[in-house]
Amino acid sequence: MRPFLLPLSLSIAAISIAVLLPGNAADTGAEPITLEIPQLQLQVEPEGAVIIPSTDVDQLVIHVGKRPNQVNPGSIYTKLNTDASNMIMTTSAMADGVLCKLDLNHQQGFRLRKGRNSFEVSFTDSMQRVHYASFLIQTQDTTPSDNKRISIKPDKAPSADKYAVIVGIARYADTAGGVTSLQFADRDAKDFQEFLLSPDGGSFPKDHVRILLNEDATAQNVRSALFTFLTKAQPQDQVVLYVAGHGAPDPNDPRNLYLLTYDTKLDDMGGTAFPMWQLQDVFTRVLKAKRVITFADTCHSYGFSGERRGKKSNNLVNQYVAKAANDSDRAVITASDISQLSYESDKWGGGHGVFTFFLLKGLQGEADFNKDGTVTAGELFAFIHDNVDKATAGNQSPMALPGLAERLPLSGVGLRQSANAHLFTSTPTDLFPTLRAFASE
Repeated sequence: MRPFLLPLSLSIAAISIAVLLPGNAADTGAEPITLEIPQLQLQVEPEGAVIIPSTDVDQLVIHVGKRPNQVNPGSIYTKLNTDASNMIMTTSAMADGVLCKLDLNHQQGFRLRKGRNSFEVSFTDSMQRVHYASFLIQTQDTTPSDNKRISIKPDKAPSADKYAVIVGIARYADTAGGVTSLQFADRDAKDFQEFLLSPDGGSFPKDHVRILLNEDATAQNVRSALFTFLTKAQPQDQVVLYVAGHGAPDPNDPRNLYLLTYDTKLDDMGGTAFPMWQLQDVFTRVLKAKRVITFADTCHSYGFSGERRGKKSNNLVNQYVAKAANDSDRAVITASDISQLSYESDKWGGGHGVFTFFLLKGLQGEADFNKDGTVTAGELFAFIHDNVDKATAGNQSPMALPGLAERLPLSGVGLRQSANAHLFTSTPTDLFPTLRAFASE
């Protein structure tokens, strides 16, 4: 962590969470799982990372260091960049364990991506204990992001209503149990709400904005906002999500990721936190609105009071939030890359997370690169990516998923022209090369 930079809060239709460093209560040492890249003669230890020259990798091999009679090969599950990858995997029993070979050319969609990639493995042993490990694979063949000033003409917006859910949690009830407070998550959320209510932010009706701060952001209230309040939005409407707080794997089972609400108890996250897989339900089963903007800041450090038992863990929460929210008609921007931290400090606007600080500056007009009076999603992402990366000396790099609806007007003239003007009727297909490069890094 950089000195004097503390974990952050979050964004505009944003999901902001802080990642907590998990430990497996059943384990006392490293997991008996290693990742091998045969053609590069590389081996990666559990929760480790490796840098490789390019995405030109044909095979990944997992070695489960348990005797074949101690593990059922059918219980071994793998994920590449959050997608289940057992369909490209074959297993074989060896004297010193089980080998799992993944053929990345077997089926479309399983090649490594430029930039950071995540790989996850879990299995259940003969004593019904769950073992889990994650790995990061960083490629060096990323496209240089040296042209940020992109001219993007916004699409025209039909008449529609606007709805927003904003969550900002800086204080938690379970401080004795080890949840570390944040400094500015609640302030970031409040400032973001004020922007949405302003003319430049679209003049959201107050009764269309549900804001939950600190003690109001209980698991029940968050669930009610996402599963009940957002059902009001119709297909032609716009929905903005913003959550600032902690996100973490369950210390009892790190395969399961949660948004920590005010009343979360760390020893009972399954019963008191908001599961990430339910976020997927919000996007696929609850939201009728086709235009949804999500900014995810889910990577604060030390969500628990320090690293549990001195064990480090890769942070994949941002990636899972973005995966749940991604859709061709939606814009998803995360505050940091896979396994990076998010920072907050009083040096940014007297007290902000660095992501939200530049998010608000961008929305207030500084991201309007072509000076047409409207800030689009594409312009905003380019502005945030450049400034956050520079402000943190490359330690925090906001990301956008492929399919970013870059012509979506987020602030300025495009939203002021009509009290109900919002979004475009279809997603543009002529995505700009520079933004595609950002999204795939």
